[in-house]
Amino acid sequence: MRHVVGFLAGLILAPVVLLGSGWAFARVSGLGGGETAFLSTSGLITLAGLFGLALLMALVLVPPRLTPLLPGVTGLSLAGFTAVNVLRPEVLDRLPGVPGLEGALTLTGLGLYLPLALALLIPMFVAHRWRQETDTYEETPVTPDEYFDGLYEDEEEERGESQPRRGGRRRRTA
Repeated sequence: MRHVVGFLAGLILAPVVLLGSGWAFARVSGLGGGETAFLSTSGLITLAGLFGLALLMALVLVPPRLTPLLPGVTGLSLAGFTAVNVLRPEVLDRLPGVPGLEGALTLTGLGLYLPLALALLIPMFVAHRWRQETDTYEETPVTPDEYFDGLYEDEEEERGESQPRRGGRRRRTA
């Protein structure tokens, strides 16, 4: 069930990443043009949006318990959007005008979504992320004697006195 939810969430996350980064790109390029400053209200809102988008990407990539379909489907969607822009750019002209689309098309033309797509695809190839971790063992309390058992064994008794100690000098006998 977690894979179905991850697949659907990945399909939703791809347009969020595209339009969110496109919206932020248009706002940041306007900030750099001298219209407003970064420390103004609109500049701080833009930086907060970029921070939120970066945090969302980190939360998708890092947790090992998430299904790999969530970042994988998002990465495939971003790679597909980039491929459509390269192979058939006239198809993207027919997209409805939504906020952030112009910035997303600019970033796609620069090829900035492809490295992000590849980074999002990598968790699909990690085998550990495909299986769900279950706690099948019972935790039994360990006493301090059991914990330290074997750590402080007397190695000299096991080897005997005839063998030299490792890493040290030989004992001289009179």
